[in-house]
Amino acid sequence: DNMGLFLGASLVALIGFVWMGVLVTAGLNAYTKYGFWKTVPFALFSYYWTLQVLTNVLAVATAGIIGRWSVIGEKTPTFSRGMQEALTRARTYSFGCICFGSLFFGIYQSIQGLSDFLWSKRIPCLPTILDRILRKINYVVHELNEWAYVYVGLYGYSYTSAAKNTTELFRNKGWDDVVDNYLATNIMFMANMAVGLLTAVCGLAFGAFEYTIMWSSGFTNPTTEGFLVGFLVGFLMSSILLSVVTATINTLVICLAEQPVRFKVNHPDLSDKLEGAWSQMMEDAHSEMS
Repeated sequence: DNMGLFLGASLVALIGFVWMGVLVTAGLNAYTKYGFWKTVPFALFSYYWTLQVLTNVLAVATAGIIGRWSVIGEKTPTFSRGMQEALTRARTYSFGCICFGSLFFGIYQSIQGLSDFLWSKRIPCLPTILDRILRKINYVVHELNEWAYVYVGLYGYSYTSAAKNTTELFRNKGWDDVVDNYLATNIMFMANMAVGLLTAVCGLAFGAFEYTIMWSSGFTNPTTEGFLVGFLVGFLMSSILLSVVTATINTLVICLAEQPVRFKVNHPDLSDKLEGAWSQMMEDAHSEMS
């Protein structure tokens, strides 16, 4: 009944693919003219921020649609009014909240990615400084979490208000430890990494066998740069498409925590399964801590 979500995700993925082509072309030209330090950090930040914006637009739209289905029991066929309202809110009214939250995580992930890169190159001092910065802002990252986008999609809250409400909700329910060890995001990240590595191998093979095309396009090291671009494209596309799955799970958890009775009335079988799985997760989390 919600095929419109996946059609929307496919459209966003296509936008991301086109934008990635623009970023690679502009990045190559800038790298040739200005060098590493005036190009790579900004390109990395642009990549992470745009990735966050695209995935979080889908997350907010998904929260609005799945929230209606979970609590109200409303079915949203493809291109229904409810689906159109959720998608419109995500790309208009709530777009500023999405960009703000995505900006913060874009900066955080850019620093993290740059730090990992510098450690791999064994460059002294600077990676240590970046790691200290990451440790300083780690608490803020924990408070401004991905769950906030569910409240943005459900109620149209600002990003900071949504983050505060989700944090208080989990704290009042005693779910803090379970949320901290939440597996869905990690599983999706590993899936995105797997897809990224697969496309990276394809990029490596293309660079090895079609190196003349790579050279003529401005690449100076066809195999290495083909591997890197392939990974970034695959990771981007997979992250966008799978963000619908992650947002659906997050929304169901929020609805289960906030409106368990109405959720059970509308979807008794699913509610029983979620409650059983969540109870098991809580027991496992508490047993690991004890």
